Amino acid sequence: MSLPDPSSLAVRPVRLLARLAVVCALAGALAGCFQPMYAQNSTVGGPALLDRFKDVEIVQIQGRLGNEVRNDLIFALTGGEGNPKGAPLQMIISVDTSTSTALVNSASGLPENQIVRVSANWRLIKAGDEKKKPVAEGLASGTATIDTSDQRFANYSAGIDAEKRAARSVADQIKAQLAAHFIRTANAAPGSGS
Repeated sequence: MSLPDPSSLAVRPVRLLARLAVVCALAGALAGCFQPMYAQNSTVGGPALLDRFKDVEIVQIQGRLGNEVRNDLIFALTGGEGNPKGAPLQMIISVDTSTSTALVNSASGLPENQIVRVSANWRLIKAGDEKKKPVAEGLASGTATIDTSDQRFANYSAGIDAEKRAARSVADQIKAQLAAHFIRTANAAPGSGS
């Protein structure tokens, strides 16, 4: 068995240091490429984006689940300041829910686990627009799972809780889609007419 050449052992730390230097240089170069959505730079988002959120009034949505989505979205957009009345933009949302069975007990034939899905179609319109032509529109959906039992009230309560969790996810998605729309239109060319 032969021993390694001492000169080759000296090359390994040099190569390792060279690789480390390249990685650090790349990390430093890419560090300026990323910016948080709510950073102070108003060309990307920041306070200007938060002000744009407050220009959106969420129109009443029918049903308990619609009210959950509406309340979560109002809080997400305004930070708890409430639904702005007389805002220049209005959001119209329709909400739908469905439940599917994921697991079935082979002995009893009853579901053991269910998936609750909440989906919402939304349209952003200018306030007072009689034609209700959408300025922006989108679809958001959220899911939550529940474990079912032979207790009816427990299943009902778990289903309501799952709908609330999925509604919160839907509100967060709508907020992100709305932020993307506002940033895209703010960065569009002046003559593009968004």
